[in-house]
Parts: sequence; C-alpha cells; structure tokens
Amino acid sequence: MIVAHDDMKTKGDQPLYTVSDAARYLHIPASTLHSWIGGRIFPTSSGPRRSPPVITLPEPSGNFRLSFNNLIELYVLRALRTKHSVSLRKIRQALDYAERSLGIQRLLIHKELQTTGGDVFLEYFGDLIDLSKSGQVALKEILKGSLKRVFWEGDLPVRLFLSVPSREERMSVYVDPRAHYGNPTVQGVETRILARRIDAGEEPEELASDYGLELASVIDALIFESALERAA
Repeated sequence: MIVAHDDMKTKGDQPLYTVSDAARYLHIPASTLHSWIGGRIFPTSSGPRRSPPVITLPEPSGNFRLSFNNLIELYVLRALRTKHSVSLRKIRQALDYAERSLGIQRLLIHKELQTTGGDVFLEYFGDLIDLSKSGQVALKEILKGSLKRVFWEGDLPVRLFLSVPSREERMSVYVDPRAHYGNPTVQGVETRILARRIDAGEEPEELASDYGLELASVIDALIFESALERAA
C-alpha cells in the first residue's frame, strides 16, 4: 500500500510504543531510556535539579508512549552514546543549536545524515559536538553503519531494521508504522505470531512454507522474540 507523504508523517509521530517495548527493541536499559525522554534528577549546590530530555515525545504531557520517529532518534542516540561516548550535554547543545540557528528540527532523524551529501553535514555535526577531525571520521563511520538500518522514502524515515542477537549482519526484522501497528515484523508477518506458532508445536519449515518466507527470516524472528522474552 502506498501511503501519502502527509499521512506517513502523521504515522511516524503516532504514540505507538511503551518505554518497555522500545527499550527491548533497541537494547537500551529502561532506566537509561527514561532519562533520555524525561530527563534525570541530579544534585547541585542549590538543591536537586532535573536535566532536560533529549528526545521529545509525541504527547509529552504524561503519556510515556514513543513514536516510530522516536525509535529512530533513540537508535541514533544510542550509537552516539555507546559507540562514540558523546556526552548528553554535547548532544543537547548540538540539537539546540541546529534548531535555533539552522532551523533544523529533530537533528537525529534529519535526512542529511543518510544521503551521500551527508559527509559535509556529518563533519558539521562533529563540529557542533566539538569532536576532533579523527573523532569526526570515526563518528561518520558509526552513524553510517547505524543509519543503513533506516529505510527512507523521500525525506521521511519509514522503516527501521532491528538488531537480531548473534545475527547482527541480518536485516530482516523491522518496524514500520504503516503496517501491523508498528509491531516487529519479518517479510510482512509479525514476529510474535511466528513465535506463538512455534510454541504451539509447529516447525520453522512449516511456517516458512505457510507464509512464503525464507527459512532464515523465520529463524531471525524466533531469535528476536526469544531475546525480547528474556529481556521482559
């Protein structure tokens, strides 16, 4: 089904995911994710203060459900924090500056991070977070490696391929807000449906035949669901 640009933009910002689901899908500790979307309290000489959130939720007034676009922002933020150790303070400064001075809202899902012309943009992003030239080179490789899992249509991200434990090179399990309410899916079939049928006694080969799936994709789905169950 072809989704109109404006409709896709709306779907991308619908509150679909609980904090728990987002944390498990992206392999981010729930406590860390809470601090990224709600800020965290820290002590100061004048008393406790709360840091501002890094990610803005679609309905920030008490509804802690995340959108598909939030998932991508968190996915990129995780890469910056865990693979490049960029401080949250520097990331907040970059986001604020990009919005105030450049008119770029939601820098972490900006199309320029993905396009071939993004090299210049990534160098600029490296300047915003005060990285050395060598650090900027490393940053570009990290972000490019992460963003290859984001599928775009025009200037909108529409699909995020999730990591499957022990099979990280595979890009089969994805979330797409246009289908199955944004639930994890493989080749158009929800991963949880495949897991339930296996739990009921069926074999992976049967499911592959029934749904017209690659057997490797069925295995990916089962490994992914097993990891979610362990993380619950």
